[in-house]
Amino acid sequence: MKILIALLGLPLLVHAEFIQPNDLDWLVGCWETTNGSAKEVWVKEPDGSMIGFGVAISDSSVEFYEILRIVVNQGGVLTYTAYPAGQSPTTFVATKSTAASIVFSNPRHDYPQEIAYRVEDTKLYATISALEGRNPQSFNKRRCN
Repeated sequence: MKILIALLGLPLLVHAEFIQPNDLDWLVGCWETTNGSAKEVWVKEPDGSMIGFGVAISDSSVEFYEILRIVVNQGGVLTYTAYPAGQSPTTFVATKSTAASIVFSNPRHDYPQEIAYRVEDTKLYATISALEGRNPQSFNKRRCN
C-alpha cells in the first residue's frame, strides 16, 4: 500500500511504512575518501535525529563544506536537509530504503534532486543525481581510521 505525502507543495509517493532515523544507524560514524580529500561525519542525537558534516579539502584549504540533518518531520516523514556553505538549505524526503541504503528526493530542486546512500561492509557509496538517477555524481568513502 502506498500513501501520498505532500512536501514543498509537491506530492511524492513513499511506502506506507515510515522510515525512522534508527533505520540509518549504519550511516553513523566517520567516512573519508581513500586519498583523504573529503570526509563526512554522522552522529546520532539523543532524540534519534542525525547531524552530519561534510568537508572537501584541497591543498590544505577547505574547498567546500556543508551541515546535514536527518529528522522525522511533523508529518512523520524522514527528511534530509543540506545546509551548504554560502547557500540556502534544501530539504529532501526519504522515498526508498533498504536495510543498508536510502534515497532522499526533491523534484523541485535544480540539482541534485536525489541523494542516495548505500553501505557495504566498511564502504559508503553516496550519489547525487537528477531524478531516477540521471546525471549521477558518485562519492565512495571508507570508514575513517
